[in-house]
Amino acid sequence: MPRYTARERRERYLREYDFQKKTGKPFFPGAIFHDTVASLFFVLLTIGITIWWYADFGPVPEGATEERAGGVLGPAYESRADPGVEEYDPRPEWYFFFLFQLLRIFKTPELLLFATVIIPTLWMVLLIAWPFLDRRPERRVSRRPIAMAIGASVPIVLLTLTWYGSKAPAVGASSNTPGAFAFREVNGCGSCHTLADAGTAGNVGPNLDGAGPDYARAKDIITNGGGGMPAFGENLSEDQINCMAGYVATWAGGAGETQGPKAAGAAEVYPSSCDAAGGDYAGVAEGG
Repeated sequence: MPRYTARERRERYLREYDFQKKTGKPFFPGAIFHDTVASLFFVLLTIGITIWWYADFGPVPEGATEERAGGVLGPAYESRADPGVEEYDPRPEWYFFFLFQLLRIFKTPELLLFATVIIPTLWMVLLIAWPFLDRRPERRVSRRPIAMAIGASVPIVLLTLTWYGSKAPAVGASSNTPGAFAFREVNGCGSCHTLADAGTAGNVGPNLDGAGPDYARAKDIITNGGGGMPAFGENLSEDQINCMAGYVATWAGGAGETQGPKAAGAAEVYPSSCDAAGGDYAGVAEGG
């Protein structure tokens, strides 16, 4: 397209402005009428959805903490959260599913800031800045491939991440193999590490299923700490350390009843060390 001088752009603008004044619709009542109709439509739509949701409510439950069922639009209210249920799978609200999926993609601690702050901020800044970056008068879709591609890619990516985030598999119930309860609850390892057998999905430290440390490596890190992990050597007994190291080496990378690839290296101490440690280390919670 030819480039116009400032004078030519102003003359084009004045001609277009004069044409619109003669042939266009006035702001009042034309634009105000259209805005009123559109606003009324969405208000009525919201009221209609609310009535539909209310009409599908089930009977009021007898228990004060129980869920009251609903229809396709969801329950009236859910049951009260029970902190004693270990298999609960926490999920964000649907409008944060895209961020939830980003956290599943960028699992390492070094990339958490990139996934939660930098990427969403770049998307928003790009959308806000694009009208200032693309100042060409051309508005035909066929002649603006880059602008159309960028404009279409953002909602497509957001919708895709939202969809996959909503379908993300649950962490799953944990096992009662020796050392699992102590790993998950007693020593709090699950708040930092992902280990499928323990039913944990921490993303602060390394994913143990992916890292697959052997027994010697696991024992050294548990005893002396490293990489931001505290040392447990002064707080745990020898049997407890051997149990934790043996458990990690045995079940890291395992699936279901199949042990991980480094299990053979821990066979001499696991699960005998967990039995020697007793209590919460022997397989289930003490007294449970």
